[in-house]
Amino acid sequence: MAAPKPKNKKKKKRNMGPLIGALLIGGPLVYGAVYFKDRIFNHDPQQKAQGQAWYKEHAQAPEMIRLPDAPLILAAKEAEIDPHVRELPPKRPLRKQIPSEVKPRINRVDMTAKPQPPAAVYEEALPQDVYTPAIVPNTERAPVIVAPQHLQPRWMQYALKMDVPTNKPMIAVVIDDLGLDRKRTARTLALPAPLTMAFIPYAKSLDKQTATARNNGHELLVHLPMEPLNEKLDAGPNHLNTHLAHEDLQDRIHWNLERFGGYVGVNNHMGSRATTDKTVMSALMAELRNREMLFLDSRTNAKSVGGEMAAQEGVPFAERNVFLDNVNDKTAVLKQLSLLERVSRKTGFAVGIGHPRDGTIDALKEWLPLAQSKGFSLVPISQIVLKKQELS
Repeated sequence: MAAPKPKNKKKKKRNMGPLIGALLIGGPLVYGAVYFKDRIFNHDPQQKAQGQAWYKEHAQAPEMIRLPDAPLILAAKEAEIDPHVRELPPKRPLRKQIPSEVKPRINRVDMTAKPQPPAAVYEEALPQDVYTPAIVPNTERAPVIVAPQHLQPRWMQYALKMDVPTNKPMIAVVIDDLGLDRKRTARTLALPAPLTMAFIPYAKSLDKQTATARNNGHELLVHLPMEPLNEKLDAGPNHLNTHLAHEDLQDRIHWNLERFGGYVGVNNHMGSRATTDKTVMSALMAELRNREMLFLDSRTNAKSVGGEMAAQEGVPFAERNVFLDNVNDKTAVLKQLSLLERVSRKTGFAVGIGHPRDGTIDALKEWLPLAQSKGFSLVPISQIVLKKQELS
């Protein structure tokens, strides 16, 4: 009897085909999903950072951090403005037409009200340039005879008396914007002398603050407010404005120069517009010549005519070489002081300007005691002017 034939053999072979096909196609897909699952579904930022650069996660490149157009000095509520200050109203028509969108202080002041500081007190955005004037080669000149003290110009009478070594490069450090922030002003005045202290004329208790500066062995300047290029910045009451007629400019110059005594001269607060205006600077230089005072051009604008006009009027002057603290950070200020040292070694003298800021005060505390050991002579601004005039 014959063996029975297997049933449905063809049918089993036919059913295996789809299964094998599914395995061949689906296997790699499952394997790939398992292998790449951490990269596809991982939400751990640390692991994600290992996979690709952070900036590629953004649809567009992030914006660069931008510093403000002008550094903040202090909040308005902290600014100690003399409550007795009054703005001088213009007596003559303005010599320049004011654009309608600009509302300068000279047109909008309520003369019966106390001056109010802006929402925040700013310093003008200061240039990063290092100013190094051309070095004039020494030539044979007649000896200069220095007059007795009682016959000397007033700036020399108020200048600090000191013996300066002739074989050392000189550095003068000037601190601007003093008086409004009395706490930081006091810390600044306590720094080792001799520094040059420039006080804002509309600050409170100027007689007391400037007397402390003199008693601590520092020299004084009037930090004269002048019009900046940025119309959003307020230089303060009674600043020198390019729209003012000559008589009104004179009134404001007189007012600012009579707020305290014992100073050797003035330097400009802000003034990137005013110092380029020959009418403003001519009026100022005429008054400085009459009062026998010197001028320090802070050079807030490379196009300043301050030095040129001072030379024409016979006013002794000096010019800023380096701004020390555009960045309010101790390390940054120390770097600028090193730059100031290089300028001094190159030209024989240098002027650095800083402000009563925490980074500046901390940096100067560290740097000032070391200046002499580095071979520099630390001097007030009057000694720089004497050097320029070849009187020292």
